[in-house]
Amino acid sequence: MSATQATVLALLRDVASQPEWIPEILEAEVLTSDEHGRPLTAAFAASTTVGTDRYTLAYEHSPHGMSWSMVKGRLQTGQEGVYTLESAGRGRTKVTYHLTVHHNLPLPGFIRSRVIKGLVSDTLTGLQGRFAA
Repeated sequence: MSATQATVLALLRDVASQPEWIPEILEAEVLTSDEHGRPLTAAFAASTTVGTDRYTLAYEHSPHGMSWSMVKGRLQTGQEGVYTLESAGRGRTKVTYHLTVHHNLPLPGFIRSRVIKGLVSDTLTGLQGRFAA
């Protein structure tokens, strides 16, 4: 991605802006922040194949990324994710994104997998688009 690690990390930590660059996120509200202004908890509404899901995530921050886990959800029973950033030289950053979503919906595994892969792809495409020249 054509941006420094600090710039990319600042956008990722601005979870309230996610509806602007992640198509599935309809609403995002930071509920609590730490003394540095980084989100500790946030509430979301997201579009899914079976309707709108509402959930709350708790965040942990590191110098090279952030991770989260779900504390409360409607359709999901759990969610864990992590963004890890690495310098790619010349003001560029490599972003690695892992996402796991748990739910009790009666969906075949291949559909579940396709939905998660689509969400990861849409998120990374949206993130890349924020830094397109």
